[in-house]
Amino acid sequence: MPFPAEIYHFEATLCWRQALEGGITPKGMARLLLFGGKGGVGKTTCAAATAIWLADAGLRTLLVSSDPAHSTSDSLNFQLGNEPTPVAGVENLWGMELDPEVQMDEMLPKLSEALSGGFGGNMDMFFGQQTKQDIGDEFADLKGGDLLLPGLDEALAFDRLLKHLEDIRFDVIVFDTAPTGHTLRFLALPEILENWSGKIARLARSTGGVRSLLFGRKQEVAIQEELDKFQARVIATRKILTDHRLTGFTLVTIPEKMAVDESVRAVATLGEFSIQVEGAIINRITPDLDHEFLQNRRRAEQSYIELLRGEFGTMAIAQVELEDSDIHGIESLRKVGLILHGEKPTKPIGISEDYFGKQLPLRLRRSFIIDESDEHTALKIHLPNITREKIKIIEIDGKLAISIDNREQVLPIEESCRAEFVKVDLADEILTLTLPF
Repeated sequence: MPFPAEIYHFEATLCWRQALEGGITPKGMARLLLFGGKGGVGKTTCAAATAIWLADAGLRTLLVSSDPAHSTSDSLNFQLGNEPTPVAGVENLWGMELDPEVQMDEMLPKLSEALSGGFGGNMDMFFGQQTKQDIGDEFADLKGGDLLLPGLDEALAFDRLLKHLEDIRFDVIVFDTAPTGHTLRFLALPEILENWSGKIARLARSTGGVRSLLFGRKQEVAIQEELDKFQARVIATRKILTDHRLTGFTLVTIPEKMAVDESVRAVATLGEFSIQVEGAIINRITPDLDHEFLQNRRRAEQSYIELLRGEFGTMAIAQVELEDSDIHGIESLRKVGLILHGEKPTKPIGISEDYFGKQLPLRLRRSFIIDESDEHTALKIHLPNITREKIKIIEIDGKLAISIDNREQVLPIEESCRAEFVKVDLADEILTLTLPF
């Protein structure tokens, strides 16, 4: 059965915003695979190679990067945008590169509006009309990038990324994260924001009369509401990252002292945030060649590899040797994917969870499938964190749709069917909708 594009696309943006702003835990469908590590160790290459390997296996895969240098586009030799873009030459693969400044402009419009228009009428008596206008113009020119605080760019990237977890186009999302330090900084952001907001509140109380004269009560409330909403979104995002059923973390490193030391610290710190590192990739290992210099370097690297094995215990570790040329373009990345994960597996038929790959097993499942028989058609959707009473089958413009927590999604089928004729069953986090055709 074909998946018509106009109903195959899930409007995840609205769904994600409603979930976070309404205090609802997001309901993930796709599996999220994070690739992290020290800067310059090959995260982008490993993430892109894994995404291609998964797409070749038949899994609908979205590759995402928050690197403003557009290194993912360079690695693929294919230009990506700020929205999911089909990657030419790889069926089942989409890619996108996030721009934190664009995210700030989109995520905090009310804050910018409040700042640019947030002056009470009493400012005239203090500054005069011209000065008031000059100050207003300064705030009106404020761009998203001017508001980026430490950790905020990572928060915006994760916030934008995770909305796609509920997009049934994708079985798996591979995220090439910023260097590990940035990721850890994001994880601590809710507490930083809470402390920051507390300081602002104390300052506001101590300057109450002047503050109201300058900004006005409505603008003051608007700013605080927007900050509170954003903090709630950050907390909800962190909740997704710590859910082992939805998120897996792969650490990329190289066999050098600084990288190894940072990797060991990163695993420990991620553990403190309840983020489980499922596997590690040791990249750029010197090949075993008959040359004294190379042999000396390889022996030093092997000592670091053994150190990592001792620190990581039973964690799966993949090893990738240094190539004699740069790795970029689909075919060279495809070769790296085979080194990391082995020969591509058979395309999964059902929706049950399974492990993919040998050297670095990945726990994955399809997010959505259609089973057809002579008697009926069954739609199966992976739907964790949901109870049966929250699910309703409705009709939107003559098309079947599913409603959960007042969030609606049109089902990807062409045939028309009345909602009352659909049989609904939810078991083991799999929603099955049986249609009478």
